[in-house]
Amino acid sequence: MKKYRIPCLKNICAPIMIFLFFLFLSDASADPKIYLDINAPAIKKLPVAIQIFKNLKSAPEDLPIGNEAHETLSDDLSFSGLLQVLDPTSFIEDTAASDTDPSKIRFEDWRIVGADVLIKGTYMKSGDQLQATFFLYDVILQKQISGKRYYGRAGDVRRMAHRFANDVIKQITGEEGVFDTRVSYLSVSDGFYEIHVMDYDGHNDRVILKEKTIIVSPKWSTDGEKIIFTSYREKNPDLYQIVIQTGEIQKISGEPGINTGGVYSPGGGRLAYVMSKDGNPEIYILDKYSKKPKMLTKNFATDVSPSWSPDGKQITFMSDRAGNPQIYITDYQGENVSRVTMQGKYNATPAWSPRGDRIAFASLTNGHFQIATIKPDGTQMVILTANSGNNEFPSWSPDGRFLCFSSTMNGKADIYIINANGTNIRRITSNPAKNSAPNWSPNIFIE
Repeated sequence: MKKYRIPCLKNICAPIMIFLFFLFLSDASADPKIYLDINAPAIKKLPVAIQIFKNLKSAPEDLPIGNEAHETLSDDLSFSGLLQVLDPTSFIEDTAASDTDPSKIRFEDWRIVGADVLIKGTYMKSGDQLQATFFLYDVILQKQISGKRYYGRAGDVRRMAHRFANDVIKQITGEEGVFDTRVSYLSVSDGFYEIHVMDYDGHNDRVILKEKTIIVSPKWSTDGEKIIFTSYREKNPDLYQIVIQTGEIQKISGEPGINTGGVYSPGGGRLAYVMSKDGNPEIYILDKYSKKPKMLTKNFATDVSPSWSPDGKQITFMSDRAGNPQIYITDYQGENVSRVTMQGKYNATPAWSPRGDRIAFASLTNGHFQIATIKPDGTQMVILTANSGNNEFPSWSPDGRFLCFSSTMNGKADIYIINANGTNIRRITSNPAKNSAPNWSPNIFIE
């Protein structure tokens, strides 16, 4: 049995423990069948039926738990863009009389409604404790693909559904899902600066740091346990990080001038950040085995906004060395510098995709910043957004299939998510504050 500890904030929420084990290890689980090739030029969505989950205790007061699990799972799989979630009102099988044993399921009834895959679930609440079991079936082959059971508190039902949604994506594509990830962002309201953390879909939003002084550029550590940020709490823009679980704040750099833009390399062995202690802003690299940072860039220009390549061998950054801000690439030794963007007069805040194939950035177009992506060799630039707001600070999901960003497209700065191909924009913040600078967490499964 594997035990997963969910990161939680001290004095904000009680520690949560969810226990997970595989109920059945079918051949499909050991050697997953790839139902969808997500790298194909065009993807036909896989139709999935998600039956309303069965309450094993038949307690009416517990029905909202099942409804929330069903809704969360449906939203996750719809959001993926890979599955077509079928309307439950078309289902033939009665939930109350349903069975999870594959030999007792009338798969022909699910074929009639158009399902290729089927999800069933059961749950039972005892006090504040919840047991939820999820099953995934291949309707065509009439067999079970995966089954998992989760134990936790009643309030963990969304997390359980997110975890199983990840498993569904893994089973049908061979790649990990992102439904148990987080997005951090900066919120400004009534003179206070706050760092927030929320689920990828905007739920469970909470404040992890609130200060009266200016905060900028919060970003996750590679292990998903800390957020690095710049604060003026000591009257100078210094670089700090906060340990999410304990709230402990650690100072990283406090040189005179700016200390900002901190981002860890894959694996967390190096930290790239910007300092201006010697004049103009330059990018430095701090190795975990060294106490002295090494200057990566060195010229008369402003070099900022570093972002690591997924293999940790290169860094993309913004520089005005050509006269206006453009995107560049260098290796982590500061050599072999090349310009990436040739189009546009102002390109900023680059973010390298975890897949390594594209770099996202904000590009000034017709008087507004729009989110764009480009290949690292400078070809195939694509503008993803096209609205009258300013769209900035793109950040990739861990699987490289989505981007979060901040936008004023509806008048106020909020956080949005978009598919990497520019489709399916949706807002995920709803508070009245100005919300910006989002950063998508890594997959944070802590064993």
